[in-house]
Amino acid sequence: MGHNPPAMAASRPQLSTLTFPALTGLRALAAALVFFFHWFFTHADRLPLLLRAPFAVGYVGVPIFFALSGFLITLRYGPLFLDDEKWGWAAYGRYYWRRIIRIVPLYLLVLLLFVFAFGRPKNMMPADARQTVILLTLSQAFFVDTRLIGTTVGWTLTLEMVYYAVAPLLVRFVGVEQPWLRLWGRTVLLLALGLLLVWGLAQVPAGAHPHLFLAGEPLPLITHYSFWGQLGAFLSGQLAATALLQKQTRNRLAGWGASLSNGATVALYGALVWLALDDGELGSASNHALVLLIAGLASVLILGLALLRLQDSSTLLTRVLRSRLLVYLGLISFALYLVQLTEPVQWLYWVGLGVHAGVEDQVWRAVLLYGLVTGLALLLFELVEKPLHQRLRRYFRR
Repeated sequence: MGHNPPAMAASRPQLSTLTFPALTGLRALAAALVFFFHWFFTHADRLPLLLRAPFAVGYVGVPIFFALSGFLITLRYGPLFLDDEKWGWAAYGRYYWRRIIRIVPLYLLVLLLFVFAFGRPKNMMPADARQTVILLTLSQAFFVDTRLIGTTVGWTLTLEMVYYAVAPLLVRFVGVEQPWLRLWGRTVLLLALGLLLVWGLAQVPAGAHPHLFLAGEPLPLITHYSFWGQLGAFLSGQLAATALLQKQTRNRLAGWGASLSNGATVALYGALVWLALDDGELGSASNHALVLLIAGLASVLILGLALLRLQDSSTLLTRVLRSRLLVYLGLISFALYLVQLTEPVQWLYWVGLGVHAGVEDQVWRAVLLYGLVTGLALLLFELVEKPLHQRLRRYFRR
């Protein structure tokens, strides 16, 4: 027996201000994937494949972050980017300032208090003034010798800031109200150009330009650590947002939120298992293809969750993702992400839990560490990140 799907009531202005608690919960899960990928090491190998797979390839939490960014930036700012009367340098400055104060203040605080203040591990410390400036300006992903120093995850923030900077151009090039064939064509063109640029950088003779955008490094390394290599994840989220911004597409998809989100979740888990079985190194052709697939499936999941939010509908999945616990973990996930590999956390794992608490099982030690670092992230969020962000936003409005 057929039924008519509920109409989508949200207009564009409402879409730009609407909150999506389930997406905040999804962010918490993505951060947990990255955390346990770093701290399980090889000790999860004894677990069954279906249980260990998400953690064995937990680095895919990063492209899921990128897909979320592409979705939210396009949804909230896409119409502004395309409005020639409202968009200009002043609007760009306001937009980019909001992105800066979301990321940079807490990043600098963690860098100073959790990295520079301890001066170790040595392999995470800048070797000279040049590397220090690179860390302070969040540009470590541009250079092979700095991409993993500092917080070690800062390279992903470089890519985020680059996307924020070029998102207006990407949205204007791809468009929003274009026919879908044209939208897909322009997206594929951007993806192809990005991969071509990655290939070109890999053809530079090794050592010829040691400080130029990873030039001369192996192709897999450039693919994994460069903005152009990760562009597909941002674009997939951008397309998901476009589906909501187009009124006709949004109405056509009404009633499909549950099917899209549930189907994407199952497919996403299958892709994680597939990636765990893949022998390719990070950034290799097979690895990168699967990572892009996962980012695409995550974007379908994001779209499905957003459709359910617009309809005020719920499923078991949305009830879990928008639960108070997961939403709060999502709010503090940036702080957790920043501190997860810093010296105090290293000490907690190896000495605090390993030596003093005597937790020998390193899987359980990682689980306990997650609880402790979550507490630390809570303090950073409540005492620093949230009040500082609110103050900076108020200051800019003056």
